[in-house]
Amino acid sequence: MKQGSEVSGNPHAWDLAEFFVLRGFRRHGIGTRIAMDVWRKLPGLWEVRVMQKNDPACQFWRHAVSGFAGNSASCSHFEKNGERWILFSFDTTRPLSAGIPAIG
Repeated sequence: MKQGSEVSGNPHAWDLAEFFVLRGFRRHGIGTRIAMDVWRKLPGLWEVRVMQKNDPACQFWRHAVSGFAGNSASCSHFEKNGERWILFSFDTTRPLSAGIPAIG
């Protein structure tokens, strides 16, 4: 994660491009809670990009982003270096849905 979007060019947007949950910890809500905790701690504009061909990751991010940002999140598609991507964009400074509680 870094500040400054490689997709939109917005220097103020948080750019989340790498996120990995070990196989044994998947499907327990841990990754979703960690992502939401990061979004709460770093308010502002966020962009989360995922390769379109990575269906499990697309499903994870669609669930996590919609659970956190609700209808205020947008989803767009783009292509870079011959790869198709999905970009989720949202602003954590706006009122957000309750979602999953933060980690401890």
